[in-house]
Formats: sequence, C-alpha cells, structure tokens
Amino acid sequence: MITDIDIEQAEARLSEMRERGARLRMANRDEVADAIRLEMGRLVELKDRKAAQEQALRTRKAAERPHIAELKQMNGELSGSSEKVDKAREEALQSLEKLVVALRDHNTAVSTAHARLCALGLPLGDSAVDRYDTGAGGAGVLRLAGTTWAPVPVDTMVEYVVAELVKREFGAKHPAARVRDVRGHSLLRGMAGALKVA
Repeated sequence: MITDIDIEQAEARLSEMRERGARLRMANRDEVADAIRLEMGRLVELKDRKAAQEQALRTRKAAERPHIAELKQMNGELSGSSEKVDKAREEALQSLEKLVVALRDHNTAVSTAHARLCALGLPLGDSAVDRYDTGAGGAGVLRLAGTTWAPVPVDTMVEYVVAELVKREFGAKHPAARVRDVRGHSLLRGMAGALKVA
C-alpha cells in the first residue's frame, strides 16, 4: 500500500538531491543531473501508482457497497467460529494440563508405593526367585499382586495422546502421528498395561 508518507519521503529525497546538485554544480555535473532525473522518475512513478491504487480502492468500495449486509454477516460468522476455535483450543490445553497433573500424581503414587515396599524389605527379586508377584525393583518399578507399575514419562504420554488424535483425524501417515520415542514402552509398563498406545 502506497501512503502519503511514501510520497513525502520520495519528495524529500528529490529535494535533497537537488540541493546536493546545487552544491556540486561544477564537479560531476552529469552524474548529479542523472541522479536528479532518476529521483524525479521514481517520484512520478510512485505518484502514478498511488493514484492507480486509490482508484482501485474506490472501485472496490463501489463493488462491495451492494453486498454490505452479506459481508457484515460473513464477518460475524467468521468471528463467531474463530471464538469457538479459541475456546476449544483453551479447553484442549486445560485437558492436557489435567493429564499432566494426573500423570504426576500417578508417578508420586508409584514412587510412594516403591519406597514402602523397599522399607518393608520386599525386593522384586533375589537369589532364590527372579521375580516375585509383589516387590520393589530398580528404576522405580514395582509389582503388586502380579501387576507391574512404573513411573510414566509425562512428556512422552502427552506426545502419544496428541499422536493418537492426529492418527485418528489425519491418518497414520501424518508426521505428527508417528511418535518414535524410545521410552514408549514405559507407558504400557507404568500404567500396568491398561493404556493402548497409538
């Protein structure tokens, strides 16, 4: 968009070039004249383009005038749908935040249970038995009544949840549906196998 400021700046450059030309009358006369002609040409072109732009804007306003009510309605519909998207995005963010809080609470529960099993002197395995149905093992892993529990990597779980949604909506070939985190197995182990990983 060409503005009045653009024209004023071009006129200022031309005026400056003329002043410089007056100061350098004797030396480099041809170069100064060429520079002034160049600036003058730029100014004329800019004014012509601005005039064409203003005419195009007047023509467009005239073309829009009979449709003002429809255009206002369209704008209202788009504003409404945009607000719905913003609200849904915020709700999705809050849901993911709830997931993060729930995962951290779960990891705290796993850690507490692991510490208690250690305090009770119940290891997951020993020289007599490789793995008991109840006991505490390494890396925070524990078993209770044959079910294995472990800390769940929170970031990986969030990534897998988003990937699952992308896979359902946009297909398994979408790049965001292809989660390749080496800790993926920890999701199944940490949630006692209850989670179906995409």
